Amino acid sequence: MRERRRIQLTGGGSYIVTLPKEWVQLHNLGKGSEVSIILEPDGSLRIEPVSSAREQRRSIIAKIKAEPQWDFWRIARRVISYYIAGADIIEVIFSSTSSSQIARQLREFIASRLIGVEVVEESSSSIVFQVIADMASLPLEVSIKRLIKAVGFMLEDVIDGLRRGARDILAEVDERDDVVDKFYMFISRQLVSVLAGYKSPSEIGLDNLADASLIMTAAKHLERAGDHATNIASAAIELLDMGVGFNVECLMGIPEHLREILDHYRLATSTFLNPNPPRADEGIEEGIKLKKKNDDILKSITCERDPASMLLIRRIMESSRRIIDYNIDLLELALNRSTLHELLKENPG
Repeated sequence: MRERRRIQLTGGGSYIVTLPKEWVQLHNLGKGSEVSIILEPDGSLRIEPVSSAREQRRSIIAKIKAEPQWDFWRIARRVISYYIAGADIIEVIFSSTSSSQIARQLREFIASRLIGVEVVEESSSSIVFQVIADMASLPLEVSIKRLIKAVGFMLEDVIDGLRRGARDILAEVDERDDVVDKFYMFISRQLVSVLAGYKSPSEIGLDNLADASLIMTAAKHLERAGDHATNIASAAIELLDMGVGFNVECLMGIPEHLREILDHYRLATSTFLNPNPPRADEGIEEGIKLKKKNDDILKSITCERDPASMLLIRRIMESSRRIIDYNIDLLELALNRSTLHELLKENPG
């Protein structure tokens, strides 16, 4: 429904506009009914009945009927998908005799991977999760910044672990990846809830709806960068276990190269948060140079001739290259955000 209505001036100096009859009837409104008028970040107004689904929304309930042949991972993926889709209550109904073991695994897994999810009911044949996290208490901007910090900490740990040959530090990187996954999926839930109409952009701190797809893409790039940091750490642990350290001359350049990648990551993420076209252009050009340097470092490594060691070193350098790619992607998204904001400012409505 899209209609034009003229603004009228009443005797008391107030401006009024009439509501479409069909809309009033649709919501069972009449004389004396109340509506809410919400000012959105883009300057538009949204009108809702006070008793609208948004203000007195019933919980979105999802039921997962696990088939006998389903393993733990298939069930876990279903729970995560409903969480991201905006479900408030997720009930898993088991049909196998091993339900208690799977329920225990689910309880532990969901607690480590999803923000604000609690078990509220459990029996021998089912388990019920409820999302208690309030999106308003953790706005989108805060979620994105925490995701950025989590990936940055992973890269710092990788560099520190390589320089010191510290297996324990490298092992912690995988644990930090759980935090990255948590924020990525929470951000996905926030944005999907807005796009599905469960929340308004202002309720999660989103300036405009058009930004949603760019932020979703950026969150995915950040999550993938975290995965590659984990991959570097696991490969380095295997090398250390084989007696190969990064203190030999031909491998000493790798930690320093990763430090440059971390600096580039910080440039990319800060530019995404505060779009600046000249800085984005410079960052993209710097990323292209870093990728070439990455390839040159790999070609220069001749001290390790053992095939197993070289395979792990190649894994490290390939993941390093992929992180640079994601940095460049974030800088390109920063350009897109800058252009979008400019167009919205020049062409409101």
